Amino acid sequence: EIMIVMVMMGVLTALAIPRLDIQRYRTDAAVQGLRSVLMQAQRTALVRQYDVVISIDTANHALEWAEDANNDGVIQTSEHKRSYPLNDGVRFAVPPTGIFGSVSASVIGSHLGTLNGLPTVTFHRDGAATTDLQLYVAGPAQPDITYRAVQLILGTGRTEWYLYNSQAHTWVLGGAQ
Repeated sequence: EIMIVMVMMGVLTALAIPRLDIQRYRTDAAVQGLRSVLMQAQRTALVRQYDVVISIDTANHALEWAEDANNDGVIQTSEHKRSYPLNDGVRFAVPPTGIFGSVSASVIGSHLGTLNGLPTVTFHRDGAATTDLQLYVAGPAQPDITYRAVQLILGTGRTEWYLYNSQAHTWVLGGAQ
């Protein structure tokens, strides 16, 4: 009986594994991670009552976090910094089309700041963000690249994530399919 159960489990596993799209899951996890970092930055700014600056390092595929603990507008060497790299194989990328039309970069924002030459968004003590923001990432899946996006809404700091439907060439709100 044990052998029969093991053979049946092996057959079911052999049928299920080709259907798993691990690269797609990695891309989804990366976009959820980006969104989580942005939400945590807003929360930290509110709780600690100082600015939190998030820089987008597209070359190294990471978000750089810096806390302006004395609210002087300058990140001192003594102030807290950390890096949040994207998952393996996931990178910032320009999609075929943006959430609201054509795009020419993987980081879009109407009032992006800069810190050390990197585009930044700052979360203030009241939780407001200094810019609206769209971050576009892509996973390594082939032949179709899996594009995802995170949108940050100016002022409120609310975030949403989107999946790109390559057949319909449209963006779908994450989780709503």
